[in-house]
Amino acid sequence: MMVNTKTVFKFFTIPQYQQEEEYLSAMHEKGWQFTDVTFPGFYHFRKCVPGQAAYRLDYNQEGRRNKAEYIQMFSDCGWEYLCDFVGYSYFRKEGAQGEEREEIFCDDASRLDMMRRVFRGRILPLIVLFALVICPQLFMNTVSYGGGDIVQDVLSFTFLGLAVLYLAIFTLTAVHFFQYEKRVTGDSPMVRIKYAGVFALIVVLAAGMGVFFWSSGRSAYAVRENDTGYVVEAERLNTSVAREYDLKQGDTVEFHITELERGRLHLSLAESGKDPVFFGDFYDTGDHTVGIQSDGHYRIEIAGKKAEGTFEAVIR
Repeated sequence: MMVNTKTVFKFFTIPQYQQEEEYLSAMHEKGWQFTDVTFPGFYHFRKCVPGQAAYRLDYNQEGRRNKAEYIQMFSDCGWEYLCDFVGYSYFRKEGAQGEEREEIFCDDASRLDMMRRVFRGRILPLIVLFALVICPQLFMNTVSYGGGDIVQDVLSFTFLGLAVLYLAIFTLTAVHFFQYEKRVTGDSPMVRIKYAGVFALIVVLAAGMGVFFWSSGRSAYAVRENDTGYVVEAERLNTSVAREYDLKQGDTVEFHITELERGRLHLSLAESGKDPVFFGDFYDTGDHTVGIQSDGHYRIEIAGKKAEGTFEAVIR
């Protein structure tokens, strides 16, 4: 049985609209006529006679608001309207993929104008989302206000990944804009200076996020030891601080969490080679006393996950 339709998943970034056009033309040459595209990138094709066809994309929100006139304008020039997807309108002209590239734009200035419309309609909202949502959420989950559990770790890495993805999109878009503007205006010093500033800003943002994420995982603390135990004073505790003592039956070990401004604290008391006699995760201030039931060599551990405060282990 002959298959007359098929669906292919492809991903193109915002600046890669020309690669998308070339892909659709290549599929037409193979006998697959493009009919529609659906989220997140499923391209639908119908079997056709292999041949030449030009596919072009236009981004024009104003034109789409006056759709009938917009489509008629392209139809008068021989372009068949196909569909809309994420702001782009798709057009086809069969028999037009010859030696010279058939364009819907009369010059590079018109193409640059379309890229500016793409910037206003697609990139500007991404910049707003990046500044008002991604960066604040990355900061809050990395610093870990109110806790330090695995959920916040997952959210922290998720928003870091989104931030990296957004910066990659901004970089690709800036490269594409630079190429178009240089083609339209020539090798203008002002264009070079403008985009040098844009790329420098992206590098600074990327470096700043990297340093912030790296520094947020480092520990900053001090340990004071005394005759009855030790005290941990932490600006940020992301490690384990343990000491070993010979304890006797009837001794007690007191854990004092005098401050725990944020993060998670793990306390543990265990005899060498045995299961802990006391352990737990704590998210607030408090005192915890453990009685020693047998003589032995014990390990007292204070561990933190983005913990900030003062923690003390006292042997009585």
